[in-house]
Amino acid sequence: MSEQELSRVIWNIKEIIRNFYDDSEVEDVILPFTLLRRLDCVLDEHRDEIIHQLEAIHDDDPERQKNKREMVMKNLMRRYGLSFFNTSGLSLKKLLANPGSISSNFKTYLEGFTDNVKDILSNFVHQDGETPDLTQIYRRLEKSNKLFAVVQTFVQQANLDPQEVSNAMMGTVFENVIRWSKESTNSKAGQYYTPREIVRLLARLTLSGKEEQLHQLGQMFSIYDPCCGTGGMLTVAKEQVQEMARRDIKVYLYGQELNEKTYAICKSDLLIKGDLQEGTQGKQIEQGDTLANDKFYGKKFNFMLANPPFGVDWGKDENVKKKVQEDNAPGRRFAAGLPSTSDGSLLFLMHMISKMDDIQGSRIGIVLNGSPLFNGGAGSGWSNIRKMLLDKNLLDAIVALPKNLFYGTDISSYLWILDNKRPDSRYHKALFIDATHEFFTAPLQKSLGKKRFEISSKGADAILLAYNKYDNYSIPIDVLPDGTIKNKVIAKLLDYEDFFYTQVSVQRPLRLTYHDITGKYHKISIEDGFDPAVNKNQFLAEINRIEDIDIKRSDTEFFAHIKLKGKKLSTSEIRLLRSVFGERDEDAAEVLTNPYKSNSGFEADSILSDFEIVPMKKDIEEYFYEEVQPFVGDAWMDRSKDKIGCEFPFTKLFYQYKKLRSSEMVLSELKQLGENVESEIQGL
Repeated sequence: MSEQELSRVIWNIKEIIRNFYDDSEVEDVILPFTLLRRLDCVLDEHRDEIIHQLEAIHDDDPERQKNKREMVMKNLMRRYGLSFFNTSGLSLKKLLANPGSISSNFKTYLEGFTDNVKDILSNFVHQDGETPDLTQIYRRLEKSNKLFAVVQTFVQQANLDPQEVSNAMMGTVFENVIRWSKESTNSKAGQYYTPREIVRLLARLTLSGKEEQLHQLGQMFSIYDPCCGTGGMLTVAKEQVQEMARRDIKVYLYGQELNEKTYAICKSDLLIKGDLQEGTQGKQIEQGDTLANDKFYGKKFNFMLANPPFGVDWGKDENVKKKVQEDNAPGRRFAAGLPSTSDGSLLFLMHMISKMDDIQGSRIGIVLNGSPLFNGGAGSGWSNIRKMLLDKNLLDAIVALPKNLFYGTDISSYLWILDNKRPDSRYHKALFIDATHEFFTAPLQKSLGKKRFEISSKGADAILLAYNKYDNYSIPIDVLPDGTIKNKVIAKLLDYEDFFYTQVSVQRPLRLTYHDITGKYHKISIEDGFDPAVNKNQFLAEINRIEDIDIKRSDTEFFAHIKLKGKKLSTSEIRLLRSVFGERDEDAAEVLTNPYKSNSGFEADSILSDFEIVPMKKDIEEYFYEEVQPFVGDAWMDRSKDKIGCEFPFTKLFYQYKKLRSSEMVLSELKQLGENVESEIQGL
């Protein structure tokens, strides 16, 4: 049975409870029961033998007997490679033997699990406290007289034996069920699941270049995901580490997840596989909001991977907002700046950067949408975060992926690779890989949500090859209209300086004329709310009464006339008269900042104020004289307002101009279409 078929079998069990649970509540049954069935199948091989040995232990002292049994159980679990057990001796299958007592026996069954499993199950009952009531998992089913039917269907239809269903397959089944649950309620399904082939590609890119370290004996590595979901990235990354090392290597997995149910699935998956180390008290996988409450504060990791939620507003939750703003300070996680509240993905990236090991070195692989590449102008939080990546020599590569790879979204996505121990040959350089071409994908036989394609093995290998070459790289994949194949540039190696620019303020002079002052004053004097007693309005009235004030004049002439009439003006009064009585006139003379001083410089027109984006490698003065002055000869630069910006213009870097067809060819085709239509009409 394939992953999709098994997932569908489990998901269809919802039909038993259709009239008793809303769509949004179905997962409250399907997820915990799927987990329980998987736990049972893992224990099936050795359950009875362990129970038999435990029951053979007797002691007159109950406490001593309990301690002996616990010691023997731990030894037996270690012998059989089990990280959990159920001392009740029951399973879902055994519960079916006594339908009349299924409720009380179910309680005994749940209480028989070791504490690490009960801690996981508590996340399905929405209760806080040290001893949550696990009976909430089945109590509603019992009241609706559906408990036996649900247990029976899971036992009969969902064979989750580890010999038949691998851990990777089980993880995919959980993710499919979660995705369908979210889709059925129009929730965001994309944030819960990253397709496996993308996770594998991201893991391979993140681990690339660390082969020598992985082959060293005695090495231990840590992998961390700050929004780990069901744990897919962690488990795939570990598999890649061990595959590259070609041996069983010590890898510690850490993660934090906001959603209680996905956290429980992640933790149970790692528990079953033995990835939760003894002595950590289950603290490798934590539940909570990473941005508001970092459960791994101060800890560093060797490798970090994440697919943070796209477009989630981090400003809506006041607790998160407060903590993020607190950490926007020197020496804190978000010291570089803050992105707009509409998308917090770069917050997760900065959080991961704060956990990079400066001694042993760390590498980060993260999935992001297009916004972090270019959102925000010079001086904005977005730009400053990108600038920080380059200032610290962290950005190693960015890979553009094809669309329609994710289940819940068809937007463009990118893989960012960061490294804080980059070789000297890569200092202040970054590789951009354009993998958007159909060459890198394989179509699915059937669309899964918005996912229509997957990254093919051939495509993934080509991306890895381009990354490892770490240079400009082309491959023959462009098919021209005549059938010939042309090389396409898929990788460009760029200097960090190529991503920096200076935002230069460009000003043009204000040009004003003055006429019909009395008419303008009359117009404002009859407006609602006009108060002639206000000082400002009294001043305007005085100007209005000046002899010959209505004659058309330039700015300099206007103020010279007022001075001639014995009126001395302050700077604020000059500004007021310009705003009330002045009219913009592109044919008028330039306005002086001080109309009484010819050397005071020109007053800038705020409406005509603009800015130019000048690449860092380009001389600003040269750029201005070549690109600006030929078109606006009266412009000047205000260099006091210069801002340094940073962006990664991916689309622009790989844009290829395609020559348009000639007008003759287009007209010929239109003519032919017209003739074809006419011929068909006549045929009717």
